Amino acid sequence: MKIAILGGTGDIGEGFALNWAARHQIRIGSRKSEKAEIAAEQYREALSDHELKGGIQGFDNRTAAEGADVIILTVPYTHVSGVIDTVRPVLKDQIIVSPVVPMIKNEYFEYNPPKQGSAAEEILEMLPHGMSVVAAYHTIASGRLCSLDPAFKCDVLICGDDRRSKDAIIALTDEVECLRPLDAGPLAAAKMIESLTPLLLNLAMLNHLKDPGIKVL
Repeated sequence: MKIAILGGTGDIGEGFALNWAARHQIRIGSRKSEKAEIAAEQYREALSDHELKGGIQGFDNRTAAEGADVIILTVPYTHVSGVIDTVRPVLKDQIIVSPVVPMIKNEYFEYNPPKQGSAAEEILEMLPHGMSVVAAYHTIASGRLCSLDPAFKCDVLICGDDRRSKDAIIALTDEVECLRPLDAGPLAAAKMIESLTPLLLNLAMLNHLKDPGIKVL
């Protein structure tokens, strides 16, 4: 598949790219293509360090999204609407994946959902009619994902209303050795999954934990 990782120059974007590049065409997207091209080169070098190969290229966000099969929004919540405005002219039937979490930080991190109930449901309203959103990857520690360490095991809670789209992301997740996909129900469940991110951040801060994740036993 052609996988566009918009805002993919950050740590979580790198983790996705490194884990999927051997089987898929990875398009790193950024507001500026030059930044994405530099990141893509760095990711290719990281693959080489692990004696792996894969196709990773850098583009501006709109070019990365055009013709992609899957688009992953690895951008902060405050930037989501701007990114979608940029790519909307090339959106057609891509699967949109949202790991986006609306939260604020006062003394602790707090979940701060929009009126729609979750970022994923808000994003769905921004898209052309007929497109689908799958909410996933909210509880993955980017540092562990980038390490390509198969000993790291984490569950990925995945929800969405379109069965085909959700099954595609479940299958894509299952390709990553350190991840186990779990069907978490319809898109309305996204609010529960998104709220786990500030919880994990608070646990890490209060208990001096490094890269905590979720494992369902």
